[in-house]
Amino acid sequence: MVTESNLNIEQMRKALENKSGYPFELEIVRRLEACEYLAEPNYSFEDHDTGMARELDFHALNVMPISSKKGEFAFVVILGSCKDNKNPYVFFTRKMILSGITLSSDVPIAGCPLEIYDENGDKDAIQWYLGLHDFLHIATTDNVSSQFCELVRKNNKWEVQSEIIFKNAFVPLVKALSREIEDYNKACIPSKNETSPNYQIYYPLLVLKGPLLEYHVPPEGPAQLREAKHILVIRHYESRTVKCEYAIDVIHESYLEQYLDLVEKEITKFVNRVRHHKKIIVESIKKLAGVEEEKQKPKLD
Repeated sequence: MVTESNLNIEQMRKALENKSGYPFELEIVRRLEACEYLAEPNYSFEDHDTGMARELDFHALNVMPISSKKGEFAFVVILGSCKDNKNPYVFFTRKMILSGITLSSDVPIAGCPLEIYDENGDKDAIQWYLGLHDFLHIATTDNVSSQFCELVRKNNKWEVQSEIIFKNAFVPLVKALSREIEDYNKACIPSKNETSPNYQIYYPLLVLKGPLLEYHVPPEGPAQLREAKHILVIRHYESRTVKCEYAIDVIHESYLEQYLDLVEKEITKFVNRVRHHKKIIVESIKKLAGVEEEKQKPKLD
């Protein structure tokens, strides 16, 4: 029985901070809110593969208006996992060969319209029409990782583990991203009565409190092991219901505000390009709405 005489608040506080990841998650949420994000800890979503509920450590939302017209917004969605890791997490990186040319991963965007009819009537995906590969860091970064591990100290020797990072951090992020994009796109059916462009751009994010290391293998010369603040992971993932080439940012918690600055700059460029091509985008919504109407018409035998 806990009584006032044996209740040691300081000991319990230390136990929570040392043995639980919750204080770290709430600290990240607090810092997101300070940067004007609407942040929710312990965000629940349905796993498409199992039909069961899963959780992310946090879900953060920000908005940038495309115009003063009602309903024209670009939403920023950060899907986040937090790890209060005591052991070093190591990410093996290499030079991104296609950097600045194309998008090596699936574009984390949902909304309407996702297809654009240009001045010649040709249809193109929104990412190519707006040239997202010019400024999204998932296309312009120098180095990229697809392999990673945790270094665990046992019997005065370092041992390598990797499955826990993949299973506990990356898989929930990929599944949440897939679910969010699918659900938002279902709600954004083009309509001739509603021609306001609106988008959600997603940033899956793993935030580490402990050591983050990069093992970089250059095109020439010896490999280097160094401390890092921000690493981009691009990997293929496939399950019963999900198939994608996902990009996930891994950052040290000390880099969070700089990362949010990077996100803001990218979304500002995105919104400016949408504004510049607003007329074509609105016309594309109308054309796509017409295509959708034709699909809904009953077929005559």
